[in-house]
Amino acid sequence: MATESPVTNWGTVADWAVATATFLAVLVALFKDEVAQWWRRPILAVSVSLEPPYCHKTILRYTVQRTALTFAQAQCYYFRLWIENQGKTRATQVQVFAARLFRRAADGSFQHDVHFLPMNLRWAHAHSRGPEGGPEVYADGISPKMGKHCDLGHVIDPANRTECGENIEGVSPTSPLFALDLEFPPNTGSHLLAPGTYRLELQIAAANARPVTKLLEITIAGSWSDDERIMFRDGIGLRVI
Repeated sequence: MATESPVTNWGTVADWAVATATFLAVLVALFKDEVAQWWRRPILAVSVSLEPPYCHKTILRYTVQRTALTFAQAQCYYFRLWIENQGKTRATQVQVFAARLFRRAADGSFQHDVHFLPMNLRWAHAHSRGPEGGPEVYADGISPKMGKHCDLGHVIDPANRTECGENIEGVSPTSPLFALDLEFPPNTGSHLLAPGTYRLELQIAAANARPVTKLLEITIAGSWSDDERIMFRDGIGLRVI
């Protein structure tokens, strides 16, 4: 005996189609602005390269009290990060926050430095702002597909290190130190890194973008060279993990 085919209730199907279309239309109406904002949001990225203009050798000029107030200078290497907006909307009030510091122990593990004082890094080539001066730590904005340099730190010729006020007790006076360019150098000296390997946790954020967390590995070999090529090859190592 032949089996009868089920009868399709096209009225019910049409009702479900209309209900589904209405529901989707409501969702679009409710969340279209949020979806568009998410699609066009700023996307912040960080990179570093041991070559100009990211990193280069320069002259540091400073004053020191000898028999009289004296203008002096020292050879110095500066190291900068490249902060880029890879999104579709201008990122506003951008900051780079040095959140935590880890140092590699003898067993190869990285131990949290509880004495490190978290602080913003400084934007490069920026003048002091506000009635009290101070470095620029909030960039007004970074347009889509554009970027801006952020000062990470510097290494002064060890011959001038103590005179510049950058010294760690117990570290050989002939060894370079890596000084992180924080918003303000803490009196504890926790921004001064002795020879070794470190990992710096960075949080890059903007007023209209969620923070992005990255790990930057910094290696200080403990040797100084006046030759930029040798210094970047054998003296200092930087990489984003």
